[in-house]
Amino acid sequence: MPATILEPEAPAPAAPTPDPEPTPGRACKLPIAISGEFVAETLRPYRANARYLRSAEITQVRDPERPAKGAPMVTASGRFAIPESCYIDDTGHFNAVEFNICYNQLAYVMFGKCFETRVVPKLRFLTLPQYRQHQLQSCFIISLESRFLQPLDGREFHGELVLDRLSWAGGVLFCFTSIAFGDAGGIKAHGQVVLAFNPPAGVTRH
Repeated sequence: MPATILEPEAPAPAAPTPDPEPTPGRACKLPIAISGEFVAETLRPYRANARYLRSAEITQVRDPERPAKGAPMVTASGRFAIPESCYIDDTGHFNAVEFNICYNQLAYVMFGKCFETRVVPKLRFLTLPQYRQHQLQSCFIISLESRFLQPLDGREFHGELVLDRLSWAGGVLFCFTSIAFGDAGGIKAHGQVVLAFNPPAGVTRH
């Protein structure tokens, strides 16, 4: 009877490694995706015809362990569409009210994602549920300066929101930000916004 030669079993294929979650205090994998469900839930307080932000992602986070000089703390980008104005007949151009609404929506989503992922050390004092519970009462604009360079096509455009720095004063967190909106023809409007966040009572303030 001839001898039987046993072939070694081939090793089972390795399971795919899931993308790591952002780790507080360390560089994270970019961009940080923001799901459509996350955007929709964050914008739930808005009337349906005033939800202009369609999608968003975080494209840059400053590494707290090796911060690059002059680098922003966080940058987020968003895609917008305004099929029709929620408050006035069609003006034919992107206007100051829509600038403000679009800024607010991208800011709400960006800060919410930062609280959820904890990628920014100074934005760890709230959980995401706490933030959403208080986002309307606790967030407000201190100052807004806008510049309109050319008419923007409101049917499809993009925005980029940059968080430059944070500063606590009198128990309120001041967020110094810049924003730019553009379409296929380039940047059409930009501005600087100081946003304040007054944490709810009982929250440890840093």
